[in-house]
Amino acid sequence: MGDDQKQSFCYFYFNHISRRYDYFRQIIVKNFKIWYLVNMNYLEIAQNTAKQQPLLPPHETPGQTWKTRLTFIWALVLWQASSALPAITMNRQGHFELWKIGLFLLLFAACVWLSYIWALRYHLIPKINWRYFQLGKIAAGFGLMFVSALISGMIMNLTGTNGTENQDIINSIGKVLPPLVFVIMTTSAGFFEELIFRVGPFELLFNKWPKLAAIFAWALFTAAHGPTDFASFMTYGLMSLVLTGLYAKYRNFYLNMSVHFLWNALGMIGFFLLK
Repeated sequence: MGDDQKQSFCYFYFNHISRRYDYFRQIIVKNFKIWYLVNMNYLEIAQNTAKQQPLLPPHETPGQTWKTRLTFIWALVLWQASSALPAITMNRQGHFELWKIGLFLLLFAACVWLSYIWALRYHLIPKINWRYFQLGKIAAGFGLMFVSALISGMIMNLTGTNGTENQDIINSIGKVLPPLVFVIMTTSAGFFEELIFRVGPFELLFNKWPKLAAIFAWALFTAAHGPTDFASFMTYGLMSLVLTGLYAKYRNFYLNMSVHFLWNALGMIGFFLLK
């Protein structure tokens, strides 16, 4: 092949490649524009939909009467019943019967459901919705609980206290219960205790007097955990201060329940690791 023929062939080849490149480039650009417009349009629609979707309104409790306030006794009965149910499965020899565990789970679920229905019926809490579980606030609440535990630990070190009698009782109960039952019994406090110690005072008993509700909620939670000395009083007093403060600020049962649940779950992890 002569030089002229080689040049002609190269020119033809590169010209052909160039045209093919331009063709594919146009197709890619065209398809990219279509993809961009479609996705940007979808994003714009999603953003507009999110803006138009109303946020969950703050929960407002209707006026309560003394008759409705007396229903708080029903909540107390359910709470105490749920606390006594683990005794069904208790066995000091470590032999646990499956049917007793099943009975416990059934009755416990009934207590939870009846308590939830009671709170909904009297408009004490809103229906469960994932938007009430705000991760940032849950993390902040958990952090405050951790800080209160650090302060309590310092007080115990200064006073020469090794722990609280309430925690010792819980640990001893954990040794004679099936692990599943013990975990449910302990972590469920995040549900029952927040209904009794936060929702009850704020939304039912003293709904017209929020400051009185806060004092009562703090004192009731602290007293219910049976402090026997200054260190244990500060331990549960600080814990109650955090949880009561959270509820007073946000009036969000599901937020308090989540923080309380996570804190007790952390305690369970420590119990089983030390065991």
